[in-house]
Amino acid sequence: MSLKRTPLYDNHVSLGARMVPFAGYEMPVMYTSILEEHEAVRNAAGLFDVSHMSNVWVRGPHAVETLNKVLLCDASKIPVNGSKYSAACHEDGTIIDDLYVFHTPHGYHVVPNAGMDEIVTMRLKQFGKADIENVSPTWGILALQGPKAQAILEAHLGRSFAELKRFNLTQAPELGANAFIARTGYTGEDGFELFLPNARIPYVWEALLDAGKPHGLKACGLGARDTLRLEKGYCLAGHEFKGGRTPLEAGLSWLIQWDHDFIGKTSLENQKARGGHPKLVGIRFTGKGIPREGNEVTVAGKVVGTVTSGTLSPTLKEGIALAYVAAEHSKVDTEVEVMVRGKPVSARVAKLPFV
Repeated sequence: MSLKRTPLYDNHVSLGARMVPFAGYEMPVMYTSILEEHEAVRNAAGLFDVSHMSNVWVRGPHAVETLNKVLLCDASKIPVNGSKYSAACHEDGTIIDDLYVFHTPHGYHVVPNAGMDEIVTMRLKQFGKADIENVSPTWGILALQGPKAQAILEAHLGRSFAELKRFNLTQAPELGANAFIARTGYTGEDGFELFLPNARIPYVWEALLDAGKPHGLKACGLGARDTLRLEKGYCLAGHEFKGGRTPLEAGLSWLIQWDHDFIGKTSLENQKARGGHPKLVGIRFTGKGIPREGNEVTVAGKVVGTVTSGTLSPTLKEGIALAYVAAEHSKVDTEVEVMVRGKPVSARVAKLPFV
């Protein structure tokens, strides 16, 4: 199967990006180095092409009813120009996908992960009567992240974003019909995500890079995106949800709004009552080594868990990981070992975020 390309493929190539397959797309993993791009976001700003993510409009008088049936959140509580991080689950309570819901004046804009647009669209149509439109082939997203993101966006668009609060959005007609900008992101830094039609994306990308030159803005790839999110303890679909995990196991119980009926609610209520389920925790190395997905977590030589994501933290200069471990070993500061290339490396359960 041939890989899809975002509207910025030629732009990435012209910048010398190293392109890799990711979720069915050909995407830039880095332009210069992961470390350099990571530090740019922490200290100045980085610009990411996240147009591989999905875009689905949910509109009409049955929009809230439909979203509430499929998602963990109560969409009626999301104000206009507000947003909510949520997830959709199977009947057994395991996570199908985590996603964002943006309540715009034009309807609800749902952003599932890359390659999940058809699955989430089908789910919404199956369990609701809303007007569902999958615009993933014609819409894209840019993420401008870092402490200097606001100054760069203001320089490009010529208007202030000082009053735009975290997790809120504002309309951006200059970017296209129904386009909007949200103060959200996946890096743990202040920043903005721009949702707009594909036809406008190459122009906006180049304009932002130009406006960001005096501020140290760098184009950033998937590599830096991964180290940035991992330092903040953010889950990544395909890693932390792999193998059928529930929100209770994944540390996402705070997403569940129990006061409405949703698919998987009964199963999650039963799991919550039983307790004793594995838990996703942060692991911080005290020994030398770099944890990777699939590494076993052990206590006294006994396997008690598995790493789902791991890296060498550019900020801490030590190994960090997310891992599922048995409930009795999930307490912060519990000493564990992680098997790296067949050898145990000393570590401990750490409070999230790492940075």
